[in-house]
Amino acid sequence: MVFERLSLLADGGTENGGYVTLWISFIAVALLVFVLLKAFKPKRAAGEEGTTAESAKKWTITAEEVVLTRFRPTKFKEGYDQDQVDDLLDRVVQELRRLQEENESLGLTRGNPRRGPVSVGDPIITPEQLTSQKFTATRLREGYSQADVDDFLAKVVAGLRERIAENKRLKGQFAGNGHS
Repeated sequence: MVFERLSLLADGGTENGGYVTLWISFIAVALLVFVLLKAFKPKRAAGEEGTTAESAKKWTITAEEVVLTRFRPTKFKEGYDQDQVDDLLDRVVQELRRLQEENESLGLTRGNPRRGPVSVGDPIITPEQLTSQKFTATRLREGYSQADVDDFLAKVVAGLRERIAENKRLKGQFAGNGHS
């Protein structure tokens, strides 16, 4: 029964069947165009970001984001050695967490002058070390997509620089209050 009605609608055998088929086709094509436009939307390059507060927030990166990041694997294309990339990102996570804790301590101390001294640690990795990092290329074995890793590391460098700048600003405020 249902199949007979559907075939009548598809054949235009009823009075409004042709119109229903036409509308369904129109909606399907419109959805397909929308999905294709969404899928092929060009991405912004790193240098195209503005200097507004909104765009600055896009660059901020957390240790959790680094931990959750996954890169496309490569097998037949040249990629980066996975162990080397993972080791570097482990150091980045440690540095982001160290800076976050230090910045929180400096912020709390600034708000409460009676609070004890803030321990300041040495950097685990610097933005300069990140930008100069070289990875062994992989061929005919699985690696990480070079483009994915390079793009992500550019974001990490920018986020790390933001955290370091915030750290210096807080230390400057802290020193200005007569603490050392």
